[in-house]
Order: sequence, then C-alpha cells, then structure tokens
Amino acid sequence: MRSFLCLALLVLLVVTPVAHAQIDTGSFLIRVFGGTDTEAPTTPVLQTATPIATSQIDLVWTSATDTFIVCGYVLFRDGSPVATTTLTTFSDTGLSASTSYSYNVRAFDPSFNYSSSSNIITATTPGVPPVIPPEEDDSSSQSTASRVILNELEVQTGISTSTFFIKTARPARFELRWGRTSSYELGYVVSDRYVDTYETTITDLEPMTTYEYEVIGYTQFGKAFILEKGTFTTKGERDFFAPANASRFLAVNENNRDVKLSWDESEEDYSYVRLVRSHLGFPTHPQDGAVIYQGKGTDFLDSDVLTQFSPAYYTLFVVDAAGNVSSGAVAIVYASDGEVKEGSSPGVIPGTGSLDVGEPTEDATASTSPALPVGTVMPELSQIYVTQDGVSVSLAQRTIETLSDRPFMVSIPKEAVFENLKTIIVTITDPTDSRKMYSFLLRINKDKTAYEGIFSPLGVDGVSRLRVDIYDFKGGVVGTYKKNILFISTQEVVPIFPDLIIQKGLPIIGIVSFGLIILGVLFFFLKRRRSVEDNE
Repeated sequence: MRSFLCLALLVLLVVTPVAHAQIDTGSFLIRVFGGTDTEAPTTPVLQTATPIATSQIDLVWTSATDTFIVCGYVLFRDGSPVATTTLTTFSDTGLSASTSYSYNVRAFDPSFNYSSSSNIITATTPGVPPVIPPEEDDSSSQSTASRVILNELEVQTGISTSTFFIKTARPARFELRWGRTSSYELGYVVSDRYVDTYETTITDLEPMTTYEYEVIGYTQFGKAFILEKGTFTTKGERDFFAPANASRFLAVNENNRDVKLSWDESEEDYSYVRLVRSHLGFPTHPQDGAVIYQGKGTDFLDSDVLTQFSPAYYTLFVVDAAGNVSSGAVAIVYASDGEVKEGSSPGVIPGTGSLDVGEPTEDATASTSPALPVGTVMPELSQIYVTQDGVSVSLAQRTIETLSDRPFMVSIPKEAVFENLKTIIVTITDPTDSRKMYSFLLRINKDKTAYEGIFSPLGVDGVSRLRVDIYDFKGGVVGTYKKNILFISTQEVVPIFPDLIIQKGLPIIGIVSFGLIILGVLFFFLKRRRSVEDNE
C-alpha cells in the first residue's frame, strides 16, 4: 500500500501542471502535489443482532475496506447514532424490555467519507418474567435457562494484584466482592454487559495476605445467584518500592503520520515496560488509555496516529517482578509543526524548545498562578526534594549535586500539595544538549505520604535544569519550580570547601583525621630529607 502511495505521488509530481501568477513585484511558483480523498469506504454488512437480556442487544458486522484506511464505524439505532467504534462488534445496553429496535451501520475514513448504510436488522429484547411469590420460588427446580450456571472460575494471584477469570453456560452480568472478612469491606466491581466470559483484575492488595471473595451472577432478567465463595492468598514479599522510570524517553513526529518512540533500557531488574497512549491527557496508570506496546524492547513505531489524534500523549511505565509500577515517563507529540499552540493541553515536547537553562546558577525559582483559589496549598522550594542513595536535599539548597551513574528520586510531601491539583510533571534537560528534555510523572506512593518519581541515570556529567510543573484539573499550569543540578561522576574528586562538606555530610572527625595523616607524611619526608642533607 505504501509503495502504491509513493508511486502515485511521483506520478503527480510529473503530470501536475505548473501554475504561474504575475504580480507587480515579480512572479512566484505554485506546485500542487496531490488531491483530497473523496472515495468512501465499502459498505459493511450487519450480520447479527442478538437479544442477550432485557436491556442488551449484541451486534456483529463485517469489516469495510477503503483506498486508504478505515477509521471506524458508526452504529445507528432506530435511525439515531448510538456508538462510534473501531471494532466490528458492539453491545447496546440500557434498553427496555419487550421492545423492538432496528440497527444499521456505516463506515468512515480519515477524510470523513462515510459509506452507504448497511442492511437493517431488527431485534426485540425479551420481556420481564412474572414475579413468583417467595413461597413458590423453588430455585432448585428451575431450568438451567433461568439460572446462571458457573462453568469455570480461576484466580491468578500476584503480589499486589489478582485476576479473576469467570465462564458461565449462558451470558450473565457479574459482581465480584472482596475483603479481609466475609463482609467484603474492601471493594466490589460490577460488569455492565451480559457475557459468558468475564475477566477482571483487582489491585492495591497486600503481599502474602489472605482475602475472602464472593462472585454473583445476574440472569438476563436481573435475578442474582451466588456463583462462588472462597479465599485467595497473594504471593511474594512485601516489596513496595517502585522501580525507576526508563531514561531518555522521546517521541518524534515522523512525517505528520507516525510517531517514533524510543527509550533506554532500565539498568534495574524489571519484568516489562508498558507504553500507553491517550488523546485526553497523560495516562497516569497502566490501564489509563490504549496499551500500544508491552515488552522489553527500547523502541516502537505508532503508525498513523497523527492522522487521528493531535496531540498524542504517551506514558511509559516500568513494571518489576513484584508488580510495582514506576511513576511513568511522559512525552507528547503534535501534528503540523510540533509547536505548542496557545490554549492547548499541557505537556512537554521532548526534542524541541528549551527550558531556559542559561548559565549555571545556584538560584532556584518558584512561581504560582495568581488565579489560584484562596486557601490552595502549594509546595515551597524547601518541600521539593531530590534524593539519592538515602540523602535528601531540597530545591532551596544552595547547590544540588547528584551522581550521574545512579538513579535519583524527586518527591513532594502529600500535605504540601492541594488534593484537587491533578498532575505533577518533572522535566530535566540533557546535560549534553539542552534541546533534549525528559519528563516523568510524580505519583502518590503506597504509603500515601508523598508524590514520588524515580529517574534513571543519564550517565553523563554536566549541568542540567530541573523543572517541576503542577497542573490543575483544567490542564493549566498553576505552579512552576526550577533549579539547576550538577551531575558528576563517582570518580570526581570532591572539593574540600565547608559548604560542600556540610552538604555531602562528610564527618568532620574523618576530615580532621585525614588532614593529620597528610601532615604526618609531609613531616616524615621533610625530616628524612633534612637528615640526608646533614649527613652530606
């Protein structure tokens, strides 16, 4: 297909006429390289419309084709659009019992050319059965068609998560409840569709802990049956430490169509990375968007995304063997020229622009929006910490030095940030090229005490600019904090100055002892030299 498009472009370059226009100051040349897409996709065929429950009808149709690409389908119920999807199936829910509905579907391409309407299929939801008095309701004597029959239930336990796989003889709606006791006080999930195969994952569990659960199935008429009660025990040790984010995460616009994403492999032990995309904002957890890649690679090409979304937001999560997830490295890509337009969604564009690094300075800056509501809590420079090897310094510190070959963490205490503020993004410039910027999210830790994010080492020495941006729920920046940090190698000799001695926590006694040893060695050599001179 791409070869055909390239060949067509070359033909257009040859046969397209050249137009000239004369004006008073001279002439200019206009060349047209192509035309617009005016051909609609083929018409899909609506295959089935199956009543599943009193409130649900499932629909299936064939795929359409297009000279370029089919972007999706619009499903119509009784002549009105009810859903737009890229799939060829849909469950229409929220319907009324004993009611007939007519459906048809149309396909569309990136130029919003719509196919002709498919065939129409009419389906009728089943009616609600009569209410049986309790004394006459003998569930054991009812047929299997009026009950939910459990065929299979499997629980795959992890360290902090567990996944339930449920299969029943007929479509049903499911409810899962769990807790440390039989009151199931920790939570519940309810499916909104009637299906015969259901999968759900519960999170935020404690390692090596036993939980009780209950699975309830609802018939198509809304009657509930307890399918299973039992217990499950999570695995592993109590590892609550999130892994470091992948370093050098970049997203590059390729020809206003594709997005090329790349990152460095994490130096820590990890199970996989998960790349999540959204057009609404940066995904804040591994299920918050479309998962476009999962594995242990270091690059991915997101094809044709910029023809559908602009901007495209990406978050790269690192997941370790214990199920802990990094805070997320983020990047954003725009179509057209890649510049952030006024009023656009927040974000950082790696590889373009600058954070105004300027000359190395020890002065930090902090600014907050004057439009903040009265009483909004914002952190001070002294409440934003950079931690490495167990030693923490705040942005209010006179100088910040970090080792270039070890990860470091940026954190803000929870009480220092107003809870309604939505997103915290930390960005650092590459010490070797200030045009390159790498960003990551700060997420609340498992103790719910601080917003944290760990940055993998860049492995180069030099001055970098660290920037912390805090966004409100509307996507506007309400606080910005900047600070220069110096990356140094472990072999670099530490200058012996009082402020650096105090900053690096070097013990005074050790320094004094080291100085006395040096003086002793010098005294020994001087005395020996004088003795030699006297003998001569």
